[in-house]
Amino acid sequence: MAQISLQEKIVYGPIFSRRLGRSFGINLLPTTYKLCSFNCVYCQYGPTKWRALSCKKESFPRIDAVLEAVEKALRKPRSMDVLTFAGNGEPTLHPSFLEIVQGVKKLRDHLRPDLKLALLSNSSRVIDTEVQRAIDFIEMPMMKLDAGDQRTFDLINRPVGSVNLSEIIKTLKSVRGLIVQSLFIDGPISNVSGEAFQSWLNAVMDIAPKEIHLYSTDRPTAEDSVKKVNPERLKQIENDLINHYSLNVHAF
Repeated sequence: MAQISLQEKIVYGPIFSRRLGRSFGINLLPTTYKLCSFNCVYCQYGPTKWRALSCKKESFPRIDAVLEAVEKALRKPRSMDVLTFAGNGEPTLHPSFLEIVQGVKKLRDHLRPDLKLALLSNSSRVIDTEVQRAIDFIEMPMMKLDAGDQRTFDLINRPVGSVNLSEIIKTLKSVRGLIVQSLFIDGPISNVSGEAFQSWLNAVMDIAPKEIHLYSTDRPTAEDSVKKVNPERLKQIENDLINHYSLNVHAF
């Protein structure tokens, strides 16, 4: 089964999201290829051919083009709950991410103040001060954390270069309104049990986010060996984290 297709435009949707409701997507990445700092074994878009932590502006949609597309969409009488920075890879890679977030917020405040701003990020650039400033404008910063130790992180997320998980964890502790999104998988590489799971739990306890969203794969994955964690297991983890650790957890 093939992976899902890339987003072909700057804006798309709204689409129904298990976690966000009616989500209107804003794609800050190229439309012809996936650009990400990770090459996750479970990615629904397939393998990452272009991995980077920084790129030239020429690779991305222009600021004015993004704001024009968002404004046009907001002026239409369509039903939506959130404006979500997501798309074909890691949205915070856009060199003008802060300026775009500020611009979209102004448009939202003027045209659709009922909507929330959300970010789906892999957390790789959260240590960047400009990215941190941008996140401060976003009501629902949903940051990935699939592992609590560097070895599991490298095996599952396969980051570019020397992305340091401990630095990410340390910085996530200061993100206001943080929602941690964690995807659990099984198979040859697994984070759903044993030492890998305990390390993840220790990291989450240290970060103390506002919410934790647990889920597994629902679509084709980059690697065929990835096995989905069944809903019953996710629900068990949810109950354990709520009852034993008083965490705000939602399994999807």
